[in-house]
Amino acid sequence: MKLVPTLFSLLAVLGAASAGDVRGVDPAVAARYVPSAEGTFACLDGSSVIPFSAVNDDYCDCADGSDEPGTSACEGRSAAYFFCWNRGHIPGKVLASRVNDGICDPECCDGSDEWASGACPDRCAEISKVHREKVDAEQKTRRTGAKIRSTYVSFAQKEKTRLEEELAAKRAEVADKELEVEEAKAALDRAESQSRDAIERKKQSPLYQSVEKHRDVVKRLKTDVELLKDDLKTVLDLLEELSKGYNPNGQDMAVKHAVINYKELIGRVEVPETPKEGVEGEEANAEAQVEGGEPEAAAAKLNHIRNPDGEIPNWQVDDVLRQDLEGLLVSNDGDDDDDEDGLLYRLEEYIPDSMFEYYDTAREAIVSWLTDFGVIKRKQVAADGPHVATARDKHRAAERSLTDTRSRIRDIETTLDQISTQKHYGPQGEWKKLDGTCIDTVAGDYTYELCFFGGARQKSNKDSSSNSLGSFAGWNTEGERGSYGYYTKQRYRNGAKCWNGPERAVNVELSCGTTNAILSVTEPEKCEYKFKVTTPALCWPLEGDKPAPKAQAAQAQDAVKDEL
Repeated sequence: MKLVPTLFSLLAVLGAASAGDVRGVDPAVAARYVPSAEGTFACLDGSSVIPFSAVNDDYCDCADGSDEPGTSACEGRSAAYFFCWNRGHIPGKVLASRVNDGICDPECCDGSDEWASGACPDRCAEISKVHREKVDAEQKTRRTGAKIRSTYVSFAQKEKTRLEEELAAKRAEVADKELEVEEAKAALDRAESQSRDAIERKKQSPLYQSVEKHRDVVKRLKTDVELLKDDLKTVLDLLEELSKGYNPNGQDMAVKHAVINYKELIGRVEVPETPKEGVEGEEANAEAQVEGGEPEAAAAKLNHIRNPDGEIPNWQVDDVLRQDLEGLLVSNDGDDDDDEDGLLYRLEEYIPDSMFEYYDTAREAIVSWLTDFGVIKRKQVAADGPHVATARDKHRAAERSLTDTRSRIRDIETTLDQISTQKHYGPQGEWKKLDGTCIDTVAGDYTYELCFFGGARQKSNKDSSSNSLGSFAGWNTEGERGSYGYYTKQRYRNGAKCWNGPERAVNVELSCGTTNAILSVTEPEKCEYKFKVTTPALCWPLEGDKPAPKAQAAQAQDAVKDEL
């Protein structure tokens, strides 16, 4: 690369010789600036032919301005450029309008753009030295980075080999796991069939038949009791109304006798006292003792007759009637710790009253979660004995293992595709090494973090708050896939929404460097950030990255501007 200025100097000499004394001519078209046999010059666009003496006469004759390469006469024309030879450095060119304008343009380090006044000295030797030092430093960085990049490539190849071997093994496992699922399903079917047969045999036992008959009797008795209680309530209500409204001086002895017997019945009933508390309660109790507590005492006795304390609550009877007899047959065959597991299923015993409404809606989800994590055993259905439950668990485990293996195969295939193609991890898979690697930098009140192919975050240095700046969305949309430029930009999108603004996003500008580091963070637009990042992954070998001459010349002109 040190030979570049020398080569351009040689080119400049040859170009000057061929172009004669025509100032500002680009060597690429120097052959067109030779007078014809008739002593004429043809405009480069072919629009007209003029005497060769009219070239650089400070008057614009050609429509494209090609007759004035060394003056500013054809300002604004398409071919109106002044070429600087910059001997000892890299040639450049400026717009014709900037010729002899009194300003030393950096593109012309030799000062030839101000030839009329000679105000600009030739600084090409000085600038060339600075440029060579800069190029040498960049090449040194690039060579060092390329060595690191080669380890990334090596990692990708090893990872590719490892994944291919794992993929082959997983594909072989699928057939075995499918067979395991089939065998587990067959074992489950046998266990369920045997369990059903065993239950049917037990249901023929005298004990089971007796329990079923007694349950039917209890069911009928419960119905009869409910009907009798309704009838008793009706009779008591009639007698209560009659005792309040009948005429004791009447001649209907049957009515009088019925009322007397009813009051004697009420009088014989003893109701457990429930004294009231507090000052008002003491006064009320004293009043009840003095006055006999009527009519409140009578009402309490009447209610006690309707609902005696010794009666078995309906819910207890209903529990007996709802008892799953087949489930009892199965549970009696289980292990000693089945009852303990059963307690865990009755989660309502541990739930506070204030939370019961929320628990009732989430009960199934809670039990399912505890079961999946092995905290409790899966509850057996009526036809499930311990052998059936074990067989079912094995079948589910086999299915889950097969599903996990197939999912892993899909993940491996995706990763291999990303390594083997240029879609994701670069032309040689070098970016695979950085997948998940995170780098950060402090800028002002925030720490900015970038995780390659993951996401970017903004973390406050004052508290624990942080915001997502987006997730990886792709490479440079303007570059051709596989080209160097394609991998110089990454896009991170769909971050946290700004207050009264758009979603946060990051554009990452990447360049070759010996370390993975964030050089700077700026915010050109509201909530749209720009990270400048260096990485060895972008240090392509020099031998494989020779820019085209036009690109090289453009880079050189940019370098000259920076140095000046």
